[in-house]
Amino acid sequence: MCRPICVVGLRSNSKYSMMRYKTYSIFCFLMTINALSAAPVSIQGRVLDVLPEQRCLQVELTASVDADLSVGQTLNFRVGLGDSEIGYVGRLIRAEAVQYSHAWHLERIFPIDGIGAKAMTDLSRQLRNATATMSRRNYIREGDYIPNFAMIDQHGNFLQMRELRGKAFVLNFIFTRCQAATMCPAATMRMAQLQDAAREAGLEQLHFVTITFDPEFDSPGILRQYAAAYGLEHTNFHLLTATQSLVDDLLRQFGILTMDEDGTINHTMATLLIDANGRVALRKEGSRWAVETFLQEAMQL
Repeated sequence: MCRPICVVGLRSNSKYSMMRYKTYSIFCFLMTINALSAAPVSIQGRVLDVLPEQRCLQVELTASVDADLSVGQTLNFRVGLGDSEIGYVGRLIRAEAVQYSHAWHLERIFPIDGIGAKAMTDLSRQLRNATATMSRRNYIREGDYIPNFAMIDQHGNFLQMRELRGKAFVLNFIFTRCQAATMCPAATMRMAQLQDAAREAGLEQLHFVTITFDPEFDSPGILRQYAAAYGLEHTNFHLLTATQSLVDDLLRQFGILTMDEDGTINHTMATLLIDANGRVALRKEGSRWAVETFLQEAMQL
């Protein structure tokens, strides 16, 4: 059951409280819809058009296991607001098709092709090989360099970490369905506050990277809605998703522990400031780090 929750340890701020309430309401609604809908059908298809007023994607199916969704068929699928804002026209996608309210809907939409798709596959393979030889006692600490890897952002674009070379950025991990007020919601609100503070301090070149623990649910469209609910500015904020295997390797690399339990993900947290050369300048464990600490450190880079 969805219950109202509060954020502990943050100053009272109506802007961020309203963001938290909107976010929680969105994901309660999504989980209710999932519970009431029929079993999802995995499909692949080429997006022919985006119909923003109807919030639909027109898709020509290229793969399907359902007789009602035959390969070669072109259908209009209802999608979430975040998915309708992404420029998927001409691109191949994978998704889950669900029928409810007398219409077909697409959920968990991910791009398959596009600039950088092959690089993500190649870099993921390299990261897997590097991670396989790591001791569990080893993980990325202050002074270490982070590996290059590629993921998909909230715009549906493939992004490599090396594209941020020359820019400092703050990196953390969350998942959008987290209901523990002092964990992911608190961390995201601090990232939003830090983004505001950095802009006011003239640090327009400071970027922000948030990686999901829950990539099977947190599609680019879901991450886009999440960003909107928290008032994150897209210009220098990158919310990233990919495959579960890639995320698992990154969790090992960054020393983040997770455990699926009672329908949620229990996890540790860390926030890192990465300098322009890809070196970790600051690492803080947990979600209760101080915005001012990261701001001051970023100003010295």
